[in-house]
Amino acid sequence: MAATVSFPVVNMEKLETEEKATAMEIIRDACENWGFFELLNHGISHELMDEVERLTKEHYASFREAKFQEFAARTLEAGDKGADVKDVDWESTFFVRHLPASNLADLPDVDDHYRQVMKQFASEIQKLSEKLLDLLCENLGLEPGYLKSAFAGSNGPTFGTKVSAYPPCPRPDLVDGLRAHTDAGGIILLFQDDQVSGLQLLKDGEWVDVPPIRHAIVVNIGDQLEVITNGRYKSVMHRVLTRPDGNRMSIASFYNPGADAVIFPAPALVGGAADEEERAEATYPRFVFEDYMNLYVRHKFEAKEPRFEAMKSAIATA
Repeated sequence: MAATVSFPVVNMEKLETEEKATAMEIIRDACENWGFFELLNHGISHELMDEVERLTKEHYASFREAKFQEFAARTLEAGDKGADVKDVDWESTFFVRHLPASNLADLPDVDDHYRQVMKQFASEIQKLSEKLLDLLCENLGLEPGYLKSAFAGSNGPTFGTKVSAYPPCPRPDLVDGLRAHTDAGGIILLFQDDQVSGLQLLKDGEWVDVPPIRHAIVVNIGDQLEVITNGRYKSVMHRVLTRPDGNRMSIASFYNPGADAVIFPAPALVGGAADEEERAEATYPRFVFEDYMNLYVRHKFEAKEPRFEAMKSAIATA
């Protein structure tokens, strides 16, 4: 049973008014104590979002549903025979890469109109991601542009979208939609179904629902922002439950560091040491993002702390 807690919601229009301080405080508290928040009036048109949703659901029905049903039948049969299917995710996904180079033109079964709409949506999400990074800099007392620069590497950030469907599951007790994990990257912006819930985060030992809100964008903090903020912001475990009814749509865009970006706590957020970077490394490691990702793909559904420790050990033995 999920806990009932008031979920942090930010009306971005208030950032342009005398209520800015209140909105910034919601963002600060959300980043430090929740790892998640939702945005309203974020500047992405409702018409574009509606078209993205319509085309995404049509694409699933036309090109992905039959294949998923084959997977579902195999999984349920295995589970009914006593096999452990807890290491399986009840989801149908495809990935769109935007930066540093797009693969939109190479995606099979995606028509030109859907490509153009996804390209436009990605452009809007990228702008919103970068605006949020600037707001986080302001909240943290970092110089403007610090986080975007920290993500840049030699070729700019990596940016991509995971398009997922979580179809109805007749045995929600048997398998999760997506197993609990933290996100490896920087900042994640999610356009989720407003009719079918299922996304939950872990807060104070309780699973809390991320409420579906029409035309909202859900934001969550990735592992890299936890490192750069020296633990002030936290990435948190989250999961997607299966449901016996409803096909949940999820479009998650990941604004991440470039592969060769060197990630370490911002010196301005580490005080009291003669060598601030040295002290920072004692709290969180300094590492190349690609090295972290190589570790993450093997340990995604495990606690993040051993990953940080492993990166420290790798540095110590290098």
